[in-house]
Parts: sequence; C-alpha cells; structure tokens
Amino acid sequence: MLDAAQRLVDRAGGLTVSLESMTLDQVIKEAGVSRTSVYREWDKKEDFYVDLLCDLAGPSWQGTAAFDEETIRLARSIVAERIEELRTEEGRRRVLRETVRRAARQNFNAVVASSQWRTYVALTATVMSLSDNEARTRVRDALQAAERVFIERMSNFYADMSIMFGFRLKSYINSYETLAAVGASVVEGLGLRQSLTPDIVNRQIMIPGPDGPEEWHLAALGFLGILEQCIEPQPDYNPDDALKDYLKQLASREKLVSSAP
Repeated sequence: MLDAAQRLVDRAGGLTVSLESMTLDQVIKEAGVSRTSVYREWDKKEDFYVDLLCDLAGPSWQGTAAFDEETIRLARSIVAERIEELRTEEGRRRVLRETVRRAARQNFNAVVASSQWRTYVALTATVMSLSDNEARTRVRDALQAAERVFIERMSNFYADMSIMFGFRLKSYINSYETLAAVGASVVEGLGLRQSLTPDIVNRQIMIPGPDGPEEWHLAALGFLGILEQCIEPQPDYNPDDALKDYLKQLASREKLVSSAP
C-alpha cells in the first residue's frame, strides 16, 4: 500500500500541501489489494495517511532522491578528463571552477525536476501544523533522518573531492557537513524561488573565464562564492599521492555501500 501510494505521488509530480487529492480507494486500486486487508493493517484511514507521510518523509525516499547521482558522476568525469591539469595549483583552480559551474547547474535542474524534492518541501512546510502530536513527531523525525542521510552523503562527496583538488576546510569551518548544508541551501533556495521568479532564477550570467566568457547559473555562482569562503589550498599537495588516496577512498566507500543491509 505504501509503495502504491508512493507511485501515485510520484506520477502526480509530488505531494501538495495535503493528501486530499489522494483517496484510499485510489491507493487500494493501485496496490491491487482488498479493502479488508487494508483495514486489518490500519484501523482507520488516518492511520494509513500518517504512515504514508512518514514513508514519504523518510530516508528510503527522500534520502536517496535529494542526492543526485548524475551530479556526482558529472563532477567525477570532469576531474577524470582533466586530471593532468591537477598537477599545478592554477590548474586545480581551473578544474574546480569548471566542475562547480557545470555540476551545480546539473544539481539545480535535478532538484527542481524531482517529485521527491517537491514532496519534501510540502512536508517541511506543513509538518508543524499537524494536529496530532504523535503524528507530528513521527513525520518530523523521518524528515530529520532523511536530512542526515543527505548531509552525510554530500559531505562524503566533498571530502573525496578535496583529496583530488588539494584543498582543506578553513579553520573556522568545523566539518564538511557545514559545507553540505550551506551548499544545499543555495540550490534548494533558488529552487523555491524559481516557482515565483523564474525569469530571475533562470537568468544566465556571463563571466570572464580562463578561456573566454562563461555562462553561469545562479546556483553555480552562489555555490562557488560559498566554497571560496570555506576552503584553502592543502600544503605539500602531491598529485600522484592524491590520486592513490582518492581511489582508495572511493573503494572504501563502495565497500561500505555493498555491505550495507
């Protein structure tokens, strides 16, 4: 039933501010189960809706959706294509700049197109207005769990990239979780504003680059500004050692993922 309801929400383009547009009969039909079996699991439809809200809010849906795999692949491919440039500090700055320019745009486009993200926005906006205290606590806890999954995955990605690009966090930035949280706020904040002022948010800015004028999305420009305030060059950077350490780190993370239950 919960999987069926998820499919209905996904096909509808995300959850709105309520579940009024989704009837229990629709979910039963989508799930292909009997009404009797549903009421054996849930005493009343309100109980089902609370479980559904928790399911939609939790890491199993939100935690994976907020983390755009295509953005990660794009960033890694840019680094792989221009790996020789990483041997100099100037080259690393160029590649980092290009990675931010392209990956942040991809991330923004993925976020605003995601029904999971629209559902997350709706749930975040309405969770505190739920009248039932237990339901409110359960949905809020599920949202917090999803947020922790997202922040952890993004902070791991930034930590991995720091190895190849030869940067470290400045002393006043306590962890990559901080960078992940602030960076996501830029992308998601612009995602919210796009629905109101798309002409401003989607306006491309031309900026002088190493090889001529470059087209920048506001999400990329904003993230670059944050990144520059959070990182500094790593002393004694060695590109060969960095590549070895980077590959070891990726292998270690893949091992953890494959061994997860």
